[in-house]
Amino acid sequence: MSKELTFYDEVKKKLKGRSQEELLELLAEVAEDNWKAGYFILERAMLDSGNIKKFVKSLVAEIRRLASEPVWSRRWQDGARLPDYSHLKQQFLLLEKRGYADALLELGEELWERGNEQLGKADDEGETGSAIEECMAIALRAAPKSSRSRPEQLLWAIELESTDNYGILAAAHFDFIKSGEYSEGDWREVAQALEERVSAMPPEWPRDNFVNWLVQAYTAGGLRERIIPLHQREGKYPQLVDALLSEGQREEAKKQCLIGYEKALEAGNYYTEGLHKRLGEMAWADGRFDLAAAYRWEEFYASPSDESYVELRDAAEKAGAWPAVRKAALHLLETGARLDQSETKKGGRWPLPPTEVPPLKKEHCDSFPDLESLIRIAILEGRCEDLIELFGALPQDLVRRGLGDYEDFGLNDAVATALSDKYPDAALAIWRSMADTLLDRVRPADHKITISILERMKSLYEEKNRLAEWKALLAELKTTYKRHRALLKALTVLE
Repeated sequence: MSKELTFYDEVKKKLKGRSQEELLELLAEVAEDNWKAGYFILERAMLDSGNIKKFVKSLVAEIRRLASEPVWSRRWQDGARLPDYSHLKQQFLLLEKRGYADALLELGEELWERGNEQLGKADDEGETGSAIEECMAIALRAAPKSSRSRPEQLLWAIELESTDNYGILAAAHFDFIKSGEYSEGDWREVAQALEERVSAMPPEWPRDNFVNWLVQAYTAGGLRERIIPLHQREGKYPQLVDALLSEGQREEAKKQCLIGYEKALEAGNYYTEGLHKRLGEMAWADGRFDLAAAYRWEEFYASPSDESYVELRDAAEKAGAWPAVRKAALHLLETGARLDQSETKKGGRWPLPPTEVPPLKKEHCDSFPDLESLIRIAILEGRCEDLIELFGALPQDLVRRGLGDYEDFGLNDAVATALSDKYPDAALAIWRSMADTLLDRVRPADHKITISILERMKSLYEEKNRLAEWKALLAELKTTYKRHRALLKALTVLE
């Protein structure tokens, strides 16, 4: 039996046999000493009396008070001012337990409106959004149990999801929409309501969100024939192309893709990667691997990464052009110059055909050589010697600060891992540098990351039968940081 149950049983035993007057006096004393207990008694009394309107009114006032509080946190200063939504969550849970679904939807609307306003001014690390989400999750669970009609339940949830400015509501909260409890007729009513809503909305956010839900309503309501005309009216060419492809209209899909690309360029909108990518995918599906590789070459130029490099390689290999394309890709990262253009100007032969649209614009101005991209590709291809040279060419302040994810030195760690088998000393040196950088900060928040880095070092020392060196390193760290108790405690897991 847990301590909580034992304590509860002991309290219950002490209360048993007391008169009503004694119990009332005792509760009054508890309420006087603890205002939360007093509120608890008053709120329960309101519910027990059936006065749900008064109960809801009190919670509306609480929501407004909480949502009006300023929000900030400073992790590095161990300071914060955060609204406490825990009591509101408890009351939401109580309403859920008592079956007051309609009240929860009403309160959820109030919290959603006020909470979004608060989040727009918040300067914390997501704590307030998480607290609001916990309350909203309870309100969303109540939607299917409310007295609102099925279409109204769906529209209520769609309104929340579509106006989630700060992305605090997890997709799982909306699983009830996909539960199959809603009929084709329900979705048809939702589609009609959304059509009216969308037609009255300005073109900016959140119109696109409601359009996406309208597509889902058409699909679930057996109105798929309305999807393509909707995308045509909205001028959403990527979605239009996808809809046409799903209906087997490949030629029309390609035609609309080209039209959409041209219109985007005319409007000065260079964010055409979605259409560009679809053209490449259609070329691949048609077995035109050289054209697919040409599209992927442009995508790699616009935004080089290990992912776009792999996609380029896959298509160029299919086209039998990978050696020349690989040379051009590495040359691009080293110098910024495009061999496809220079070789064509010189009368040379570039193995890929031109694409059917103007080239993509480069996403940002790079400095060359692009060492980070070259390093990622060297890791991908297992070129350890080149990797050592490239990593050594990085500015030392950048190496110490860490590449990739700031908190875990993502690329530094990837380099060390790639070198660990063939060049263990180089890998250990990189990990040691990462650990030293974190240790020099002497911040408890960094200890978890530091220990994970040291654990990698320990594993490699063990694998290479060099445990004596590991023990010496651990002893050195304990001596150097002997005054830092939290760190010494963390280091004990490595013994």
